[in-house]
Amino acid sequence: MLPITATDSRLLKQIIIISTVVLIVIILFVNTRTYLSQFYQRKTSLVAPKVAILGEIHWEECVPAVENVDCGMIIVPKDYFNAEAGTASIALARYRAQKTTRRGSVFLNPGGPGGPGSKLPITLGPALAKLIGDDWDLIGFDPRGIGSTRPATRCFSSRLSSTAFFANTVIEQGITVSSISDLSSPLLYDELIEQHRQFLALKEVHAEICGKVMGDELRYMGTATVVRDIDFMSKIIEGENKKINYWGVSYGSILGAYLVNMLPHRIGYVVIDGIVDPVSWSNEPSHKWPINWIADAEKTYKIFLQDCSKAGPSLCPLTEYKDELWQNLERRFEDFFDAVARKPIPVPFGNRPGILTSGGARGLLRIALQRPLGWPKVAKVFSSALTGNATELYNLLVHPVTHDPEPYISPRLAVTCLDSPRPPSPDEFPTAEDLTKQGLKALREVSPHFGLSTGVGEPDGGCQYWAVDGPERYTGPWNATLETKMLIISNTADPITPKSSGLLVNSLMPHSSVIIIQDGPALLDFYAFSMYCKNSTGYFAGEMPKNGTVCPVDVATFPGEESEKHIQALSADDQELLKALKDLEANF
Repeated sequence: MLPITATDSRLLKQIIIISTVVLIVIILFVNTRTYLSQFYQRKTSLVAPKVAILGEIHWEECVPAVENVDCGMIIVPKDYFNAEAGTASIALARYRAQKTTRRGSVFLNPGGPGGPGSKLPITLGPALAKLIGDDWDLIGFDPRGIGSTRPATRCFSSRLSSTAFFANTVIEQGITVSSISDLSSPLLYDELIEQHRQFLALKEVHAEICGKVMGDELRYMGTATVVRDIDFMSKIIEGENKKINYWGVSYGSILGAYLVNMLPHRIGYVVIDGIVDPVSWSNEPSHKWPINWIADAEKTYKIFLQDCSKAGPSLCPLTEYKDELWQNLERRFEDFFDAVARKPIPVPFGNRPGILTSGGARGLLRIALQRPLGWPKVAKVFSSALTGNATELYNLLVHPVTHDPEPYISPRLAVTCLDSPRPPSPDEFPTAEDLTKQGLKALREVSPHFGLSTGVGEPDGGCQYWAVDGPERYTGPWNATLETKMLIISNTADPITPKSSGLLVNSLMPHSSVIIIQDGPALLDFYAFSMYCKNSTGYFAGEMPKNGTVCPVDVATFPGEESEKHIQALSADDQELLKALKDLEANF
């Protein structure tokens, strides 16, 4: 054995000291962990977690407070066919009736799907009360998977990660048609095939992400489940034997059609506006829906161009002189779309850096057609783009990145992919070729300008990849008999929910519905005012209009002095109603 040197002795002491310190740290860590565990167990035993009680409803002051509005939540069954699935909480807001002779509640839906209805009483309570009646409580709610309702549809961790996934893709920018001058071009066919391949790949990845993150929670977002929620909420809020009253627009017309046909014995007053075909919605895959939606888009576009031409450069800068041929404007738009198809516009200083494609620009024009009172502003934005500055136009497509939850694409698909039928096997999944043929059919037979433009704003499709099925999927019948007739409102030139859809619902329920048709361009009745009919206002007061009534539109799309004189000539009550309709149009 070798003798221990002084160096070795010092080294041994250091090892002993280090080992002792490490041992002390381990003991302290274990003891602290045990103590904290025992502490939290004691704390939990003293303050038991609140258990969600089915049917429990909480009303409280909104934050920030809003005059005459209560905010709240209600606990509902997560699955109405399986009690073991647990509960869900539905976010609510209620604008209270202003008259002491309160008549009940009207449930509201703002469309989408994906629109949080709880915002309606908070932001538009007085305007909606003017439209529906101030003797009703107006109840907005966030449907399953949407807004503050829980569980919420959250496929991505943040709006930023969602934006990064969709940025500058065909989901965000839409499908580009290089030119509508030759819709039989083999080159165009090949371009569309390639874009639809990208579309399907993005949809497959998106569905896989949602399935991985959300799992079985995705099963409960379908429209049929929302109908069960309305029934459940109505019984809690109004009582078992009280009728359900409802007002819904756009997708809200789908929810309304489901509601009255699934629960006809429960129905009181129902208004649906901006009608989507419920038969197609529930029985055809979602990639086939748009060909029906755009049935009147060309009619609306022609009105836009003609009204712009009549208005002249001072009101519509797309024109070079007053009463210019509207075909000149049409040609300038197509030259612009063709040029941007060849060379997308870089936008370095928009809401975020990116590019504007022809598909994105054309899709924005289609969306603009839905809101005629916004046509003067849109004309200015497009006029700037046509002359070289596309930043403002691009900003209409790409919104600033915030820390809010992800935008509506995932919540929308959570609804549409449970409502629409899915192919039974991968062999029957729609291919890029199938989507291209469907798109070309829409361009050739329905709308050459917008046949492939609904993806901007209506990002459906890809449901064949969705991970789950819902507990219930309603597919009809659509011919229920109601005690009180439902009111249907359509416009003659609606670029996304055509008059034919309103007439279809009316024809399926000939003795249980009446339809009012506004003779003008718009998606919703308050996007193109008709003071002659007063639509919902009279209906909720018990006045049933004559079926098939056609109403002229009162307000010009490019208003000048004559339009202002017409408004000033209205009665005081009509001017108040007009102001309410303008508030709805501006904020809806």
